[in-house]
Amino acid sequence: MSLEIVPGAGIQTWKMNFAPVNQLNAATLPVLAQAVSKAAEDQSVAAVVLTSASRVFSAGADASEMARMAAEHGAGAGLVDQFNRTMDTFRELCIAIRRSPFLVIAALNGHTLGGGLELAAACDLRFAADSDKVQIGVPEMDLFGAMPSGGGGAQFLARLMGPSRALLFILDAKPIAPKAAYAAGLVDRLCAPEALLNEAEGFASAVAKKAGRVGVVAAKSAVLGGAELPLFDALHYDHAIHWDCMRRGNFVDGVANFVKRFGSKA
Repeated sequence: MSLEIVPGAGIQTWKMNFAPVNQLNAATLPVLAQAVSKAAEDQSVAAVVLTSASRVFSAGADASEMARMAAEHGAGAGLVDQFNRTMDTFRELCIAIRRSPFLVIAALNGHTLGGGLELAAACDLRFAADSDKVQIGVPEMDLFGAMPSGGGGAQFLARLMGPSRALLFILDAKPIAPKAAYAAGLVDRLCAPEALLNEAEGFASAVAKKAGRVGVVAAKSAVLGGAELPLFDALHYDHAIHWDCMRRGNFVDGVANFVKRFGSKA
């Protein structure tokens, strides 16, 4: 069980290798949380690509761990309480990803199901392998009669798809292919399977180079944070972020380069 962290120029690539299906449990969640925390402390990291070292991005909850919980606590309130403790850890991870001071791109190279989709939905962008063999979905309603919200999935999905489409998706509980996920707003970019990681890393590298951490945080805060506010509150919030980014980010160097390239042609 491991999380391979591959450094690059301003970016990191995280490859989940939690055999057999990148399950999210009491052992794997802290590994991801620690990676988020360490990357947040490293000012050079402006973007992270989260992907899988196997053919499954993540199948979500760990069936073996749930079986152990059921054997230990029975099928009553004790089981629910124990499971909720793990899910509280998962929710904190998803919140940390969304609030992280760097861009997080989920590169979905295989099945992305249940908690795996919640994890991907908590990321800022989702690139997916354009293959009909890949399934993306939240089967919790079929399996447990419950909504996918251990990691806050119902909220992330509603914001990506819109409330009514997310509700239908959750209640239907049937997985869809990446093309349908793209049409529904779950996926932001489709890539040829063999090019997925290169495209995700290339986008992350380009953003890191031109924006740096300051620019990334500003854009992420203005778009994702501002979208949760009433319009005129969001405009004031946007103004504050914009000017702070111009003062601390790459704007001055950008102006110098812009003038050098185009100023003589004006």
